Order: sequence, then structure tokens, then C-alpha cells
Amino acid sequence: MSAGLDERILAALERRQPRAAFVAEVAAALRPPPPPGQIEDALRDLGEQGRVVIADHAAPDVHLESSDLRIVACVPDENAESERLAREAAEELWNTWLRAFLSTHRCQ
Repeated sequence: MSAGLDERILAALERRQPRAAFVAEVAAALRPPPPPGQIEDALRDLGEQGRVVIADHAAPDVHLESSDLRIVACVPDENAESERLAREAAEELWNTWLRAFLSTHRCQ
């Protein structure tokens, strides 16, 4: 896997506050965009290295079941506290997004 892509993903996350984003947001931030499949490979590698955590969530609505609702968060240091903070950042982003979604969504 390209170390350059790993670093571009981490840089995209580090520019955010909190340092978490939906996987689709990370992909959209990468310029030039990598070939298909490379983002998944890079995220898997980063996760195995303990540099990111990826939180998967169930779709809150049947119309979103095919959507990628995974959130990736940067783990700045390799220790349990940093991983806990990254997981909290991912959950904070999810909860903020979910509240906004549920407050405006009306199923047809």
C-alpha cells in the first residue's frame, strides 16, 4: 500500500475538528483521487497499524441502507488514551449527524 495515500488520509483527518469524518468525506477530500479500492486498502492498513479507528453504524432509515456510514477517526499517538479519544470523536460526529438527520428527515 502506498505510504503516501496513508499520509494523505491522516492529513485530511488532522485538518478536521474533531479529527473524524465519514469515509466518503475523507475520499472526497483526497486530490487527486486515488484509484478505486485503494482507499479501502489504506484504511485497513491504517487500522491494523492503530493509526485510525473505524466505527460502523447501522442505517437510521431504510433509504440509507446502501450508504457507507462508517466514520474514521485519527489516533494521533499509539496508546489506549488516544484510541479512546478517537473512538469518542467518531461517536461525537455520528451523534451530531444522526440528530441533524432525524430532525429533518421525513420518510415518504
